[in-house]
Amino acid sequence: MSLLRYLLISLLIISCTTTSTYNYSIESESEINLIDSRFTFNIYESNSENIEIEFQAFPKNSSMIDNIEMVFDMKFRDDYESEFNGVCVGPKWDDFGAGEFSILLEQKSNFKSSIKGKFVNEIDDRCDNYFYYARYLNVNMSNGETFYVGVATDYGGVYPDAPNIWKVDSNKEIELIFTSNIERYSINFELSK
Repeated sequence: MSLLRYLLISLLIISCTTTSTYNYSIESESEINLIDSRFTFNIYESNSENIEIEFQAFPKNSSMIDNIEMVFDMKFRDDYESEFNGVCVGPKWDDFGAGEFSILLEQKSNFKSSIKGKFVNEIDDRCDNYFYYARYLNVNMSNGETFYVGVATDYGGVYPDAPNIWKVDSNKEIELIFTSNIERYSINFELSK
């Protein structure tokens, strides 16, 4: 009887979970394809307000890449056209809180990582959708070089604007080397409450 109960509970949990998948690719507009990669984001949202996102990269030159760092930020408002002047809070991410979070995709983990979060029911921010976009993306090579891939707009000038790619060598010298197929804010995903 306990096996049947376990199967029914498992089926109920699976049926209450929705899955969304986002696929992206970075292709450098150069013959140097050191950082060319595909990315997959699998989002699992359950009716109990829990969220898990699995991130995986598939670099063409995986043996030359140590890790890929990604920072995701959230748009402050659900709809900038409405009269709502509040701020979207979004889910609270494990180890990060609400809003921005970062992911490290390491070669030793097959360039795969995940993050879990939960919507806080006590906070009604009046937002229904939460739009996240990649703010920064760094590809750290095994030889110590880093490529800053422009995926958004950096008003501070520390990171490149999309579609530019900067190379940072071991002496911390920055050089614009090529561009990619990435448009500003095009690496993104959306969550619904």
